[in-house]
Formats: sequence, C-alpha cells, structure tokens
Amino acid sequence: MGALEKEQSLAAQLRFTPIPGAPFGVEVNGLEWGRHDAESIRLLTIALRRHLLILFRGQPSPSEQELDTFLRCFGRLVLDTEDGKFHYRKHLDQTGPASELMKENRHNIQRAADNTGSTYYAPSEYGASELIWHTDQAHKPQLKIISVLEAMDFEPGAVPTIFRDMYTAYEMLPRDLRSELEFRQLAFYDPRLPGPDEQPRLGDAMHPLFIPHPQTGRRSIYANDSVDRIIGLDRAESDRILKMLREHTDRNAPHFTHQWRTGDLVIWDNIGIHHRRDAVPPKQRRRLRQHGGVAE
Repeated sequence: MGALEKEQSLAAQLRFTPIPGAPFGVEVNGLEWGRHDAESIRLLTIALRRHLLILFRGQPSPSEQELDTFLRCFGRLVLDTEDGKFHYRKHLDQTGPASELMKENRHNIQRAADNTGSTYYAPSEYGASELIWHTDQAHKPQLKIISVLEAMDFEPGAVPTIFRDMYTAYEMLPRDLRSELEFRQLAFYDPRLPGPDEQPRLGDAMHPLFIPHPQTGRRSIYANDSVDRIIGLDRAESDRILKMLREHTDRNAPHFTHQWRTGDLVIWDNIGIHHRRDAVPPKQRRRLRQHGGVAE
C-alpha cells in the first residue's frame, strides 16, 4: 500500500458524530493513538476549528508518549516551553508562597517528580472546591491554545464539567461596545500564589479583553471569573464593564454540560471555550488526567 493510500485508509476510519443536545462539540471514533497521518490530522484540525471541542469516547487510553506525539501534530506542547515547565513546576512546589486555595487542594493533585507527563486530579476525603469559569493558564503570559482532560475513573453521576462558547458571546456583542473595548487589556493573578494584598504586584499576566485565536484570528471574550481588572480603567468602571460582560455571556454564550464516562478524552479550543465545575463531594470517584496541552 502506498503512502497516499495508507493516509486515505487511516482517515477513512475516523467517524464524526455530533454530541447529542450540545450546541458545539463532536464525538470522534476510529482514531488509533499510535497510528495517525497528515490527512487524519487535517480532518481533526478542521473538526476542532468548526466544533471547538472533540470527544474521543470508547477508545483505549493513550500512553503519555502516544498523547505527546499526537498533540505535537497541532503545535508545541506546553511542557516543551519555558512558561509551561515553570507552570507545572509550581504544582510540585510545597515550600514557596501559596494561596489558601492552593494549600487546600494540594492533596488533590498528583504529578511526576521530574515535572514530565500529565497531572492527575482526584478528590480526597475532603473533596475539592468549585472551579469558576476560566480558561487554562490565563494567569500565565503564554497562551495555551488546546486543553486536554481524560476521565480515568468516574462513578456514575459524578460532578460534570460545563463548557461555553466565547466566540459566539463576542460575536453577539453590540458593535459600539466592541469598538469601545477593542484594544483593552486584562490583568490576571496566579491563583496558586498569595493575592496582591499579601504579595503586592500589579498582576501576573496580561491578555487582550477580546483575544484573537493566534491561528484562525477568530475573536473571543477572554474575560472570565478569574480576571482581576481591565487595565487603564479605574476599579469601579472596570468592575461595571466586567459585570456587564458576565451578564451578556450568561445570556448569549452557548454552553453544555458534559457528564463524564470513564475513558472519555476531551480536547478543546482553550482560546474560545471557558469551562467550570461545581465543588466535588468528599471521596467521590472522579479521577481526571490533565495533559499539559498545546501552546501558542
């Protein structure tokens, strides 16, 4: 079999199915983690651009090496960058300054001591606190463009993850408001570090309020529940606008609740998709693997 025929054969195995009841996202079956080719990656890239989220369901769990190799087809791994290595090293730092949230949740996080590979999250006897609407690593200067979660062990009915489409939220904004805020920047603080009252600083990262995806140019509202302020505005005006954007998003951002099954692996556009979950009760069987994902 020639190279072209092989590519056509591997790509033909892929099956794309809309996720029932979801306004975005697509389920993909037929991918072999150790066997992918240029045509399969092209089709999956189109699917990610069009549907924003891909659910791989009913397939074997990929090894760390298989997942690394697969995701490198979409860009640099976060852990191949200086920002990424620093970010995940903070997961292991038990001695430096840390926020109360970080201290409370250290027992829920497992990571290899050599700072390679995935991070594993599972609630202990204390459970796990709520995760507010956020984009992964918004508090870091570098942009993470693809996020990855895999359900390693989930009991039926365990706390789901909710996703929402911030591209559509941006596109539904009134034109005059978009023009007014077009070049504004947001300030974020690292939730793993003490806040500015305890450790004074102006911020840990800045990103555009309306952020273009670096590969497609499509714009998203990047403000989420973890943002501190809009830079250049006084605090009262910044709070007013952020409240207005939250209310607009609540009304206009399509969203869906993903009820995990053991074995589900989800990748999504981390520029245009926010996600959150409720607090996890103590001892709930809910173990997730988070791969570092793909950077700008």
